[in-house]
Amino acid sequence: MKRILIFLLSFIIGILLFVWVIKWVGWKEIKEILSTFSGWEGVAILGITFLIWAVGVWKHKFIYKSQGYNLPVFSLGEILLASFAITYLFPTSYFGGEAFKLYGIKKKFSLPWDKNITAFTIEKLVSLSVILLFLVVGVISFFLLASPLLRNFGLICFVFIGSLITGLTIFYFKSFKKESILKWFLKIFRVKERNHLIEDIEKDVFHFFDFRKILMWKGLGIAFLRNLLILIRCWLLISFLMGDVSIFVALAVLFFTHLSYLFPLPAKLGGLEVTEVFIFGSLGLGAATGISFSFLLRGIEIIVSLLGLIFLLKLGIRFFMGSVEDRVKINNFS
Repeated sequence: MKRILIFLLSFIIGILLFVWVIKWVGWKEIKEILSTFSGWEGVAILGITFLIWAVGVWKHKFIYKSQGYNLPVFSLGEILLASFAITYLFPTSYFGGEAFKLYGIKKKFSLPWDKNITAFTIEKLVSLSVILLFLVVGVISFFLLASPLLRNFGLICFVFIGSLITGLTIFYFKSFKKESILKWFLKIFRVKERNHLIEDIEKDVFHFFDFRKILMWKGLGIAFLRNLLILIRCWLLISFLMGDVSIFVALAVLFFTHLSYLFPLPAKLGGLEVTEVFIFGSLGLGAATGISFSFLLRGIEIIVSLLGLIFLLKLGIRFFMGSVEDRVKINNFS
C-alpha cells in the first residue's frame, strides 16, 4: 500500500511539472517544432533505439559467457526489456527492475546465485566505467558552451561525477594490484567476520577486470559502442528538430538527459521536460525545442517499455506457474 501511494504521489508530481512546463513554454511553439519532424526520421530514431538494445543484450551475453554461461539471446532480451519496463514506468519500486533482472536470469537459466551476482556486478562496473566517460565529456561541453552565469552549475555536476570517478579509480587500482576491497572496508569499519561467498565473488570480478587480458577490454568496448549509439541518437534527434548541431551540444544535452533519470517519476514525466528546457535554453537552442526533444525521446522509450510490459506479463506468468509446480512437487514428495 505504501509503495502504491508513493507511486501515485510521484505520478501526480510528474503531471504537475509537465503541465507547468508546457504552459510556461507555450503549446503553439512546441507544436510548430514537432510538425517539422517527419515519419522517416521517426523510423530512423526507432531503428537506432533497437540497435542500442541489441548491443545491450550482446553486452550482457558476453559478460555471462565470460562466467561460463552462454545464454540464449532472445530469452535474455526478454528479461532485459521486462526489467526496463519496471524501472522506467515504476521508478519508485526501489530498483525493482534490477532486482527482477537478477531474479529473472537466475530463474530462467537456473544459474547459481554467486555466478549470477558476479556477472551482475561486472556488468554494472563495465557500464559505469563507460558512462562516466560520456558524462565527464558532457559536463565539460556544457561548461564550454553555456554562459558564465551557468558554469557554476557545471562545476557542481563535475564535483559529483568526480566522487564517482574516485570510487571507480579505487576499484581499478585495487583490481590491478589484486588487493581485496572487501578486506579494506572491513579493516576501516573494524569488522573481523569474513564472508567467503562475497570473497569468491570479488575474486571472480577481479579476474574479469585484468588489464592484461582482452576480456575486460572487449566488455568495455561493447559498452562504449552502446553509449556511442545513444549519443548518435541524441545528436540525430536534435539535428532533425533544428538542423546540424555540434556533437558537443549533443554531449551536453545527453548529460542532462541522464540527469533527469535521477528523478523517480514514472516515464520521467515532467522531470525530463524540466531538464531539457534548462539545457536547451542555456545553450540558446530554445525551450520549445527542448520540450519537443523530450516528447519524441519519451515516445520512443514508451514503445520499448510497452514491449517490455508484454514480456514482463509473459515471464511473470511463467515464473508463477513454475513456482506453483515446484511447491506441488515438494508437497507430493513429503
